[in-house]
Amino acid sequence: MEHPPIDTLRIDKKFCGPPRSGNGGYVSGLLAKYIEGVAEVSLRKPPPLNTQLQVVKTDEGAQLFKGDLLIAEAKSSSLTMEVPAAPGPSTAALASRSYVGFDNHYFPGCFVCGTKRDEGDGLRIFPGPTPNRQLVAAPWTPHDSLFNENGDLPTEFYWAALDCPGAYAVHESKESVKVLGRITAKIESPIHKGERLIVTGWDLGSEGRKFYSGTAIFEEDGTPKAYAQAIWIEIKK
Repeated sequence: MEHPPIDTLRIDKKFCGPPRSGNGGYVSGLLAKYIEGVAEVSLRKPPPLNTQLQVVKTDEGAQLFKGDLLIAEAKSSSLTMEVPAAPGPSTAALASRSYVGFDNHYFPGCFVCGTKRDEGDGLRIFPGPTPNRQLVAAPWTPHDSLFNENGDLPTEFYWAALDCPGAYAVHESKESVKVLGRITAKIESPIHKGERLIVTGWDLGSEGRKFYSGTAIFEEDGTPKAYAQAIWIEIKK
């Protein structure tokens, strides 16, 4: 750690991805708050839960440490990508019924896509394949408890919602699991209480153990709220 900390973070166990580490999108969103505009966040180690972590400001952006161990780093970036049109609400709802996590989930307690999280406890975003198989999609109405006292949805929940659908959009394998390595996200407009949304993910190719995906959050009329591009790392089970 070359610079003194400017802040501390503690990731509550509620916001886990795997059982013993924070959801990658959620943690990335927390660190992205120290960057103006579009941010790119790279996860270097599994973010530990219920542990005091130090935020360090750098020339490029911000870094997250546990002691001297680098957990993640964020920097300013840009994001220009072609975002496929959103399916309609009924198509997204139908796709969600085929969510593979209902039958076999590596991390059923995941804050974003875990099937063992109750309404209001997790985001419960369950993306399944659309009929043409070019997208995964799910409906999502953020629970009222996620909003702050001003009625705003904190940005870390945008990032969290943009995380897991990307994993379900890339190549599936029963012999391995994919974890988030890097995510770049752009928020276009605010999400309001009671707003019905559609979350999508799509495959952007692969290279060895690296898989690339895009994700987006839409209003029901197809207006994009936020979108992201991510790199996933395949790990043998």
